[in-house]
Amino acid sequence: MKKIVIIFIVIFIFFVGIWQFWKNDLKKNTETPEYTIEKVVRGNVAVSFSVDGKVVYEKWELNFLNSGIVDTINVKLGDIVKKGQILASLDIEKSNNQALQAKSILEASYVDLDRLSKNGVDYKIKKVAYDDALDQLDKEEDLYDEYVQDNGKNSSQALAQKVKVSSAKADVNNAKYQMKQVEENYKKAKLESSKNSSTYALALENTNAFNIIAPRNDIVVDSIHGNVGDVATQNNTNSEDNNAGFITLINKDNFWFEALLEDTDALKTQKDMLVSLTLDAYPDKEFEAKVEFISIVPEIDTNGLSSYKVIIQILNNGDTTFLSDMSGSAEIISKEAKNVLMISNGAVKNVKGKQTVTLKNGDNFSEREIQTGFTNGKKVEIKSGLEQGDEVVILK
Repeated sequence: MKKIVIIFIVIFIFFVGIWQFWKNDLKKNTETPEYTIEKVVRGNVAVSFSVDGKVVYEKWELNFLNSGIVDTINVKLGDIVKKGQILASLDIEKSNNQALQAKSILEASYVDLDRLSKNGVDYKIKKVAYDDALDQLDKEEDLYDEYVQDNGKNSSQALAQKVKVSSAKADVNNAKYQMKQVEENYKKAKLESSKNSSTYALALENTNAFNIIAPRNDIVVDSIHGNVGDVATQNNTNSEDNNAGFITLINKDNFWFEALLEDTDALKTQKDMLVSLTLDAYPDKEFEAKVEFISIVPEIDTNGLSSYKVIIQILNNGDTTFLSDMSGSAEIISKEAKNVLMISNGAVKNVKGKQTVTLKNGDNFSEREIQTGFTNGKKVEIKSGLEQGDEVVILK
């Protein structure tokens, strides 16, 4: 009896297993496949590559050309400076005295030049003397002619007057020589003045080596790494940042995005390529930009790897505030189809050599042949077969 029961149980389990298998197979064959619906939209299909970088401002790191004690700092943070303005100075009393002495000598030479020029006092005095001598010679010659006419060439009056004419001629020649001498002295004074000017310029140059001078107009003092009384060096060791100057100036109106490219990316990057820029500080914003410059000279890192600097100009910052060294990512667009109908690549099927999509219209589904164009591997351009707003099926 027990044996019959056991056989019955085995048979029962067998048929239950068959029934369960048949049930699962039926469910599998009748189960609706999972899918998502995507609308055909109009937009840009782009091939691009991404590179990380940061915002960079035009700036100047300025240091003293000599070492010494800081004597004066003439600016404060936020000041707008003018070209040639002395921003800070070292204690250079000796150099200042040399410059003042050279300036005094140069000014004295200018006085000499003015005095000896044709409009100067010395030349005018000699010119008046020369003109007077000429007038006197004319008078003596006229008187001599009268004596010759009245009394004869060999008369005592004519002979005596002839001596006076000779003396007047000598006076004219002497006055002319004196005037010429002033002209020669003017030439010498001019050479001396040129020499003194060079000496003064050199003294000023030496003095400027103890000053920090603004290189251009309308730039802002962004940082000062030191105080009056500090010892300043040529490389400004007072700053924790070895690349920072004693005074940092920045142009708030000129900034860009800067990144380093690998050689393969640098080779496919060209000037004026469009860029989509995002910054970590503004994760929900995209900024239009374009490639402004690609270096052909690499920068070598500590591991000996080469990379190439790319400068990207931001085109539409609007009212957005950018800070130096803001980090972000630049999507450099190497090829793009603009304002085209597009869908995801996953919606396109290849059936017997034809490109098709499954079109959803309400509760109905149908197959539609399409013609595709440019693709970036994620999105594909639709050239024909679909219209904007059509719904296509993407199987999961």
